[in-house]
Amino acid sequence: MSVATSTPTKGLEWPVVIFMGAIHLFAIGFCIAFPSWLGFGLFLLLYLLTGLGVTVGYHRKLTHHSFKSPKWVERFLAVLGMLAGEGPPIFWVAHHRKHHKLSDQEGDPHSPKDGFWWAHWLWLFPKQNKVQLGSLYRKWSPDLNRVPFYQHLEANYLYWQLGFGTLIFAAGWAVGGWYMAFSFLAWGFFFRMIFVLHATWMVNSLAHTYGYKSYETSDDSRNNFVVGILAHGEGWHNNHHFMQAAVNHGHRWWEVDLSFYVIYFIGLLCVPLKWIGLNHWRLVSNLKYYDRKTGTYQTLFPAK
Repeated sequence: MSVATSTPTKGLEWPVVIFMGAIHLFAIGFCIAFPSWLGFGLFLLLYLLTGLGVTVGYHRKLTHHSFKSPKWVERFLAVLGMLAGEGPPIFWVAHHRKHHKLSDQEGDPHSPKDGFWWAHWLWLFPKQNKVQLGSLYRKWSPDLNRVPFYQHLEANYLYWQLGFGTLIFAAGWAVGGWYMAFSFLAWGFFFRMIFVLHATWMVNSLAHTYGYKSYETSDDSRNNFVVGILAHGEGWHNNHHFMQAAVNHGHRWWEVDLSFYVIYFIGLLCVPLKWIGLNHWRLVSNLKYYDRKTGTYQTLFPAK
């Protein structure tokens, strides 16, 4: 079986290959050359923020609509997720929805049945047929594909990355001159990006290969503790494949799900806005929570 039937044609997508190669080489070289505690602290902060942009924004909000939020919150999360380096929102959502529909079957963009490293990241490298890619977008992410804002992110993805890198470099220079500028770039941009990328890619590779299954599903999804921690709760993948729309991927007390905790905490903070008649200002509402004890969905922080 080959699951690489969605959009690849002959050859490599050289911009992707060069971009991925460059960020790995620069991360190694610059981190060795420009170590600093401030740079490492920036790495931790941006790993948290851009990682949540993917897990909360790209995944639970844009792909599965696990909670409601105002448009500006949705778009802020989308930009935050895009800065993680995993491609623009339309691309990410289309491939992920197709993955769920055809998980570990023919047509799955990234199944370990075509090889562990294929599932991890090699699926990104084959040259993309632009006509078929457009058809993929229209079929799997039509809600985003017709929105000018997301079309802009699709067309200007590289410029956003360059702008973010420049901003990080400038912040480092303002803090401590040229040394800190390169240190911030090394740790806050390059190393942070490859760490977030590999942490989330492990959901496709490790969490479809190693771990335990709490539920019987038609695919090879697994709950993997390491991925659960590194990918902000995304590693409880068998739980997620069983109840895809649930805002919570962790179903047991030990299944740490940082993404859900963040969404829940924001919802909790916004409850007083409802009490004083400012309901339209709430950042999140209508969380689709899966209760394992009852086997049903519950609505947390209902809008009305």
